[in-house]
Amino acid sequence: MFKAQAYVDTETTGLDPNHAEVIEVAIIRVDPDGTETRFETRIKPVNMGWAHPKALAVNGYAEHPELWDDAPTMAEVGPKIIELLDGCILIGQNVSFDEAMLKENLARAGVKGKVTRRRVDVMTLSHEHLVPLGLGSLSMDSVREFLDWPKEGAHRAMKDAEDVMRLHRLLNRMGYLRRLRLRFGLARLRVDRTLLELCEKSWRGPVAE
Repeated sequence: MFKAQAYVDTETTGLDPNHAEVIEVAIIRVDPDGTETRFETRIKPVNMGWAHPKALAVNGYAEHPELWDDAPTMAEVGPKIIELLDGCILIGQNVSFDEAMLKENLARAGVKGKVTRRRVDVMTLSHEHLVPLGLGSLSMDSVREFLDWPKEGAHRAMKDAEDVMRLHRLLNRMGYLRRLRLRFGLARLRVDRTLLELCEKSWRGPVAE
């Protein structure tokens, strides 16, 4: 690894970077010497008039808005975000979305500095390596289910950033032998799931008509 890498996830109030706000961000920066720096924070929204109800339901704001009562503003945490992303390759799930959201939110908050345009999207890696093995959807939840990864904590920024890092390390520059091992591992997982389902059916006994 010759350049620092930043695994990033944002949780937002919508999909349009021109209006939506970043209300949670997580960054895992890995420097070339292997040093890992983690940062996560909620961010207080300032204009909820543009917020989309579905987005707020997914990221938990709708259920627990009080968790953002004491959160810092983007103007307060923006310099730290710029510092952590400096000189990094940005890596994420649909990372162009995170890049656009951070860029627009930082600019609106008056934070000086640039968000790097060097990026790697793990969705591309999933399409290349997992779709041929049977992955039906490129969403992170679908990837988790396909690889039998836990979903607890999904759609919290740090959990998603951690899984982006895990996925990138699994799939990046995957050669023939690693793909073959993954194929056999997934096949064994499917067999185990089938056996478990059969056992559960036998434990429940015949269904009464």
